[in-house]
Amino acid sequence: MTAPATAQRSRRWRRNGIGPWLALPALLLLGTFIFRPLLRSVELSAYASDILGNPTRFVGFGNYVSLLTDPDFLYTVFISALIAVLGMVLATGSALVVVILLRAHLLGRGLFTIIFSLPFAYSAASASAIFAGLFAPTVGILNIILSGIGVDGPEWLSRPTAAIWAIAIATAWYEFGFAFLVLTAAIRDVPPEVIEAAQLDGAGGFRLASRILVPIMRPSILFLVVTQTIAGLQSFAQIQVLTRGGPAGATTTFIYRLYQLAFGNGTPDFGRASAVAIVLILIVALITLIQFRLLGIDKNA
Repeated sequence: MTAPATAQRSRRWRRNGIGPWLALPALLLLGTFIFRPLLRSVELSAYASDILGNPTRFVGFGNYVSLLTDPDFLYTVFISALIAVLGMVLATGSALVVVILLRAHLLGRGLFTIIFSLPFAYSAASASAIFAGLFAPTVGILNIILSGIGVDGPEWLSRPTAAIWAIAIATAWYEFGFAFLVLTAAIRDVPPEVIEAAQLDGAGGFRLASRILVPIMRPSILFLVVTQTIAGLQSFAQIQVLTRGGPAGATTTFIYRLYQLAFGNGTPDFGRASAVAIVLILIVALITLIQFRLLGIDKNA
């Protein structure tokens, strides 16, 4: 269909008032699966729960006060942020290095591009199952490699600090594929004449990457910093498969804390679990707002 015919049809729909009805299916889906559960969570967060998880008495902001004054929850906030930031830095940083290296006309570059994109095709649960074998203390491939170079590998999933790094590494590997695809598209949009001019001025290697490529790719990098951080805050599968929040709660993040409160302790507390969900939503909304501000500043710069 030609563009004039499409425009004419759009004007006819607007004139007949059909346009809003076309959005009705999407609004129904959003209302059913997004807004209604969100409003229900807000409602539940204002109530205490009985041993079956049913709302009993109205407590207002009591669940939020209880959470924000609970040292365990404050530690959960810290661990969630730490794992999210570590995963983001490892995923985005390594993807940026690989994309810049693959920019050269290497033999088999297409094959490498496919290989580095593969993590994007894995589910978090299947990727975590692979890392469970890698991090096994005695038969794990990672510790076998470390012992081969004379380094005693840690008990990755039994020590708090090592477990945090294990979750961050698994998260970064899972997020790497998406970061690689985004940055591959970004580097292909860099004007060739800009690179040629920089090379004529003597810029090459590190100088070319740091002064030309990275600044031009900055919007995509900022986008990844925010989206990968948000994805890290929502980590669950890797924690459930690898550590179950341990050892001693060292890897209990927002989503895993919510799961424990709602389903994991035998006595569901849907009120506090809903409060955790609302706190996470507010944090994600704040990070998203920061993303829009940063991208807006970058575009106006």
